Amino acid sequence: MPILKIIQNGITRAIAFDGEKLLGELLGTLDVHIEKPCGGRGACKKCTVIVNGREELACRYIVHSDVEVVIPENYDIVSVTGATESGERTENLCICLDIGTTTLALALVSLDDKQIIKTQTAKNPQREFGADVISRIEYCAKNGAEELQKILITKLLQMVDELLAEFNVASVEKMYVAGNTTMLHLFFGIDASSLGVSPYTPVFLEEKRISGKKLGFDNIDEIISLPGISAFVGADIVSGLGFVDKPKEDKYSLLIDLGTNAEIVLFNRDKYLCATAAAGPCFEGANISCGMSASTGAVSLYQADGSYSVIGDAEPVGICATGLVDIIAELVRNGTIEESGYMEEDFELSEKVSVTPGDIREFQLAKSAVMSAIECLLKHGGVQFDDIEKMYIAGGFSAQLNIENAAYLRLVPSELADRFVPVNNSSLLGTVKFACKKNDLVKITKESKFIDLGADSTFSELFFKNMSF
Repeated sequence: MPILKIIQNGITRAIAFDGEKLLGELLGTLDVHIEKPCGGRGACKKCTVIVNGREELACRYIVHSDVEVVIPENYDIVSVTGATESGERTENLCICLDIGTTTLALALVSLDDKQIIKTQTAKNPQREFGADVISRIEYCAKNGAEELQKILITKLLQMVDELLAEFNVASVEKMYVAGNTTMLHLFFGIDASSLGVSPYTPVFLEEKRISGKKLGFDNIDEIISLPGISAFVGADIVSGLGFVDKPKEDKYSLLIDLGTNAEIVLFNRDKYLCATAAAGPCFEGANISCGMSASTGAVSLYQADGSYSVIGDAEPVGICATGLVDIIAELVRNGTIEESGYMEEDFELSEKVSVTPGDIREFQLAKSAVMSAIECLLKHGGVQFDDIEKMYIAGGFSAQLNIENAAYLRLVPSELADRFVPVNNSSLLGTVKFACKKNDLVKITKESKFIDLGADSTFSELFFKNMSF
């Protein structure tokens, strides 16, 4: 039988296998999970490994004889939750969880002090099946929800055990869970394939309760998921809306969640207009040649003089969302990128890291989708920029986002740059608020209206206009 030799993080393992195997699938059976943001189509090249001294794609390479595979070092995402941690355990505790498409965020919460004791974050291991919800819905449609649920629950069990053990907690009564509609379906092991085809009907949107033991959490009595609004505006947005302040009586505010899918909500004290824009794969790095999540080695800041900052003070290996916004803004300012988005050749930051003309096009598509969705919601609501009190931006990189650069590129309205409020992981923070204060989230879902931009001719017109810089 042929032998597969795996070298990962300085540790070598060798196993025998039968017949011809797809390398990515074979590694998965050994709990060696390689991210495949494109869903294994061979398009993103993010699953590159070293096979017998040569770079190969794990999602495409067939092994049939003795082979040595070196797995690149895998860094955790640097996720800023925005939480203030007390570090002090009290008697009455619960756990709050945000299941992001990219990142998992967990909080141990004191119900006595109504504050977070400690947070823990990690990559969502489902990224092995694709960076965005569509990739995972497609996988679910072909293979069912079981594997997607299993890999997620396994990681969460580990995180919960570590967090409770750190504070010598044997068990908690409740865990409150938020996430987009797809993530919650997969968390409960529910087939999410109906979310991928018209009319995009969720199996459930309401609050869901289940015994912790039923999902394998022996140290949690009951799991409670928060309610959602639609297939595309889930409990993560509802919890975020519960977290941010309501505007004054005659004003509106915007909540913009720049994750793997951009969700935008225009709201006043009584009503919520919601829409989504397909922008995420750009911001999460999946469609960018040197794109990556905010982890060690990612260029996260770029300045006009050509200097840049790298997460972890390491050698640059890629670019995360905040770095991409900064780089493109400076290239537009100095004329390297034309107003149309044309750039003659690759822009190199280092020997390994560059921005290509194709990357610029991907960013244009993403920023146009977000800006056009914002303008559409304002039109539907009969709202002017002067009517907006605050522009809340949520997401893992919101606190590090250079708002001047984002506004200059028209990723967000320049008219609202002075009203920008970063709220980091508003989903997790909103879930904590709900656990502590039991604010009425169902009321938000009842007062919400989803605007389907795909059926809106105004969105199409705005999309072409907002492509330019």
